[in-house]
Amino acid sequence: MSHKKTETLDPEDWQPMKQLAKQMAQDMITYQENIRENPILKPINEATAAYFNQKIPQTPQTPEKVYQEFQEHFLKHKGSLIAHPRAWGGVAGQGTALGALADMWSAGMNAQVNSMEVTSILEKQVHRWIKEMLEYPMESSAILGSGGSMANLIALNVARNKHAGYDVNKHGCNGKHTFYGSTEMHASIERSLQTLGVGAQNLRRIPTNNKYQIDINLLKEKIEEDRSNGYTPTCVIGNSGSTNIGAIDDLEALASFCRQENLWLHVDGAFGAWVKLSPKYRHMVDGQEKADSVAVDLHKWMYMPYGIACTLVRDDDAHYHTYEMNPDYVSHTERILTDYTFEQSRPSRALKAWMSIKEHGAQKYGRLIEMNIDQVHYLGELIEDSPHLELVSPVILNVACFRFTADGVGEEKLNQLNQQIMGAIFSDMKCGFLPSMVNGKMVFRVCITNHRTTYEDVDFLVDWIISLGKKLVK
Repeated sequence: MSHKKTETLDPEDWQPMKQLAKQMAQDMITYQENIRENPILKPINEATAAYFNQKIPQTPQTPEKVYQEFQEHFLKHKGSLIAHPRAWGGVAGQGTALGALADMWSAGMNAQVNSMEVTSILEKQVHRWIKEMLEYPMESSAILGSGGSMANLIALNVARNKHAGYDVNKHGCNGKHTFYGSTEMHASIERSLQTLGVGAQNLRRIPTNNKYQIDINLLKEKIEEDRSNGYTPTCVIGNSGSTNIGAIDDLEALASFCRQENLWLHVDGAFGAWVKLSPKYRHMVDGQEKADSVAVDLHKWMYMPYGIACTLVRDDDAHYHTYEMNPDYVSHTERILTDYTFEQSRPSRALKAWMSIKEHGAQKYGRLIEMNIDQVHYLGELIEDSPHLELVSPVILNVACFRFTADGVGEEKLNQLNQQIMGAIFSDMKCGFLPSMVNGKMVFRVCITNHRTTYEDVDFLVDWIISLGKKLVK
């Protein structure tokens, strides 16, 4: 019998760990409870930066001491850039208490999605719920991933392989596949095509109409030109809520056009696809259910903790044959979830979706999405009613792009003035949003996908920007 000493990473005494776990969970929920009192952003001071430049520990310290250091050197200096009720930058959800606890359980079980475990069945149920909510064909395939960038990448790879006319996985790209989207499409599309070997030069950016929708006549002209030059037009990317403007392409018309031209239609619906849940606004995304593939985030307008997204593909076989692999160490006879993605090791992202959807129900999500859209339209009305503000692009969905104006100030000076206002905003951060450029004008871009935002927060934003602008004009 061997007498060699063994070690483990488990606690020698589980009781102190249980007490610490209880304290950490309570502190986390209290953090969310008091999120409005937290600053949106805290500057990183020199002491904090120096602390996180320390050398690697060589000897153990107690879990309690580790947690204490986390509170003192991280949590105390952590703002609420995404979670705060006045956080409107990018397109970000805020998470929920139960969603956070679900992630804790996923980590506690160290759950990897495996065909032999209930984690796989759980994820497939979440797939069905997503298809039902978006009215996408139930026989389609689905896979959860880390975010919209991964969701787009997975779908565009299927599109490339399906329309290549040869085995791309075996022979690689021939440099002739062309993809098309409007000038409003997300940067992750170009990054995906770079990763897939299609190349950024084979991505065609088509101008938009006055609704910031892809111009289908110009799209057709470009496709005909590419075909005459020996290219293989492959896929059109439609927007279901563009990041900068909130634009939604005419998805019904795109679906009809792509059928006629034998092109793959992929809809980037990272956040906008969920408008389908709103009885009042659902008509805006009509047609996305006809797409060959759709990418959606659940950590945006489904308000779940980062990071969880879903790729839906109408043609299950095309999706499966793009990713199927059967090395000896994962040999199987049935299709499993890892046959539909790049990822072999996959955490159980589905648990927070499953718990969250069961906690709130699809109808409540629809009401919250509707509330956010109404809040931005209300913001648009306040802007148009103010002599000090200008709405630079129409409010289409849940994004408002506007600026401060002043009599007798030219365009260049107005851009400089609004940059100064943005600087004052960043130094105080009573509200969190981002600058952008629309038609050469520097604008404040406010995007509300926030279940904590109130109409009073919108009022505060308008009054605050006018106040800052007036001080700088004097």
